[in-house]
Amino acid sequence: MRTVCLNCLSELKFDRASKNWIWVIRQPNGHAATKVAGYTAKLSQRCPNGCDIDEETLNHPTKVIGFVGESASSKTHLIASMIYSMMNDPVMSQDWSIIPSRKSVKQWSALENLLINRRAIGATEKRQFTGGQLQRMDAVAANAMQRPMPPRPSTPVHPWSGLEQRAPILVKASSVHTRRTVNLAFVDVAGEDVADGKTAAQVSPHLAVADFLWFVVPSTLNKQYLAIMREHANDANEESLGNDVEHSQTVGRTVPMIDQIATLWREANSYPVDLPIEPPRLHVSSIVAKSDLLSLLNFPEVSVVAPPANWADSPYSTNGSGNLYSRDQIDYRSDATRSLVRKLFPQIDNTLALHFPWNRYFPVSAVGCGKRADNSYPVFKPYGAVDPMLYMLSLFEELWIDR
Repeated sequence: MRTVCLNCLSELKFDRASKNWIWVIRQPNGHAATKVAGYTAKLSQRCPNGCDIDEETLNHPTKVIGFVGESASSKTHLIASMIYSMMNDPVMSQDWSIIPSRKSVKQWSALENLLINRRAIGATEKRQFTGGQLQRMDAVAANAMQRPMPPRPSTPVHPWSGLEQRAPILVKASSVHTRRTVNLAFVDVAGEDVADGKTAAQVSPHLAVADFLWFVVPSTLNKQYLAIMREHANDANEESLGNDVEHSQTVGRTVPMIDQIATLWREANSYPVDLPIEPPRLHVSSIVAKSDLLSLLNFPEVSVVAPPANWADSPYSTNGSGNLYSRDQIDYRSDATRSLVRKLFPQIDNTLALHFPWNRYFPVSAVGCGKRADNSYPVFKPYGAVDPMLYMLSLFEELWIDR
């Protein structure tokens, strides 16, 4: 069983043969991760670095899910909307129990309150440096400070030491049928940390231990098609499309960010630079966010990928969530979404295919409509928010083994 300290990101694996915990060390220079002597203590709810580990994290394997995208790409809204949809979907509840962990209840309640009251979630603040430590993966700090790096301590340290850590949202996903549980740690990666994609990737520590990466690709990346959307905008989305900050993401910044994140992950996990990154070591998918705006474009795939143009105004139907639930139908929509992405921003698909050829696409609208100027939403009606999570859960074999 794999356990991750979500504070310092220490990795622990339980060796059933010796009945000991093994502490996995990731070298700062990206060399092969080495297993040191068994950490035989009973953990006493502390990791080898002394961080508190709650009982839920010790009792169930932890999966780290990173959401990667530019600032204002809808990452935080997507995380919150997906968790909410998983917890409240009547079809999902037949097979799954999804509840926030005790440590994340307060954080989750604040996000949930904003969603159901149709208020926008504030932008994530930049992470701050703590204590003046300057041990970072690249030479940015050394060049900026014009002074030698401090001596490396004898005990290996994480290259992100001294950075204020993101607080993941931790939820427990349990199979109703097998009674198996995994901890899902949802992390908002990069984006708001720094403007430069390379540096953003290097100061996002959870990438090194991620089991799953979601690349968030807003539907308005291509500014030529954004202009077309604005031409065809109706009263429901005209206000949102007029918000330049909301649609400020570009292909030119997203492509190098994907490149650098792939480079960082390879270095952190000693993965060959000339090989594509493949499952089961890392599962990668992409979310086409703000998919409700795709209905303003005239492409044949839109009828499969996007919610109808009147999605926000229409009454709830039998499947007012836009979820498909069927694996075959989910696969069909994923293929159609990739076809549409190749037309809208082919550089994105080419870059993802180069590093992550098993990448899949999912169209999701976190709220179901555009944001008003006063940071409110006319409705809260997510589209397709459960299907990506159902697909992800199906990949975790720990959930499919009967007790």
